[in-house]
Amino acid sequence: MEKGILYLMITLIFFSSYEVVGKTLAGMVNPYQLNFIRFFFGGLILLPIAIKNLQDKKIKLSKRDIFFLALIGIVNVVISMSCLQLGINITKKASLAAVIFSSNPLFVALSAHFILNERLNIRKIIGMIIGIGGIVIVFYKDLIIGKDFIKGILLLILSAITYGVYTTMGKKFTQRSSSIIMNSFSFLFGSIFLLPIILLKRFSLFSMPLKAIFPMFYLTFFVTGIAYYTYFLGLTYTSAGAGSMIFFLKPILASIFASIFLSEKISINLILGTLVILLGIGIVQFADKKSLKILSKEHPVKP
Repeated sequence: MEKGILYLMITLIFFSSYEVVGKTLAGMVNPYQLNFIRFFFGGLILLPIAIKNLQDKKIKLSKRDIFFLALIGIVNVVISMSCLQLGINITKKASLAAVIFSSNPLFVALSAHFILNERLNIRKIIGMIIGIGGIVIVFYKDLIIGKDFIKGILLLILSAITYGVYTTMGKKFTQRSSSIIMNSFSFLFGSIFLLPIILLKRFSLFSMPLKAIFPMFYLTFFVTGIAYYTYFLGLTYTSAGAGSMIFFLKPILASIFASIFLSEKISINLILGTLVILLGIGIVQFADKKSLKILSKEHPVKP
C-alpha cells in the first residue's frame, strides 16, 4: 500500500504542475506544437511497456481496436488537450485552468451513461449540478475582463468535458486490454492527427526558443510519460478510490504551485468554487460506489 501511495503522490505532483509549466510556454510554443511533441514522445516512452503488455497478455489489436484507439487519441490529444492549452494561453491563469479542468470527473458520469450504459441516478445528477455551480463560482467575477477571457473559459470547460469523454472511452477499451496500451497508442495516434492542423496553419513542428526546451522536456518526459506510468503502477498497489484522490487534490496543489511560482492570487471565489466542485465530484463518486454495491447484491459474483 505504501509503495502505491508513493507512486500516486509522484503522479499528483507532476499532474498538478502542468498548468503552471504550460503557462510559462504561452507565446513561445504554439499549443498544437506543444501537444504534438508532448504526446508523440510521451507515447513513445510508454510504447515499450505497452508492447510488453500486448505480448504478456497475448492481445492482438484488431482494425476496430485501432480505429477506436485513434478516436480516443483525437478526443484527448487533438480536442481536450488543445483546448486546455489554448484556454491557459487566453485566460493567463494557471490556477483557474487547473480547477476547471479538474472538474472532468463530473462529465465522466454523464458520458458513461451514453457510452457504457451506466446508470445516471438522481445522486449523480445532483452531484453534476453542484459541480457545475462550483465552476461558475470560480470564474463568474472575471467575466467583465472581456470576450477573449470568456472564450478562454469556454475552451477550458470544453477541455474538461472532452477529457471526461476520453476517460470513459478509455475505460471501455481497457475492459478488454490495459490502460498502458490504450494511452501509449492513443497518444501516438492523437499526435499524428495533430500534424494536418500544424502543417495547414504553417506552425513550427520542433523549432522553439532555447528557454522553452527544458519546460517542454519536463511536460513530455515527466508529466506525459512518467506520470501516466506511475499512475497506473500506483493503481496496481492500491484501490481505484485511492487513485481518484488525485482529482480531489490536483486543483488545490496546482493553485498552490501557481501562487508560489507565478505569484497568482488565490481568490475567495477560487477557494469556494473549488470546494463546491470537489463536493460535486464526491457526490458523483459516492453514487457510483453505491450503485456498484447494489448491482453486486442483485447479481452476486460466483466463485
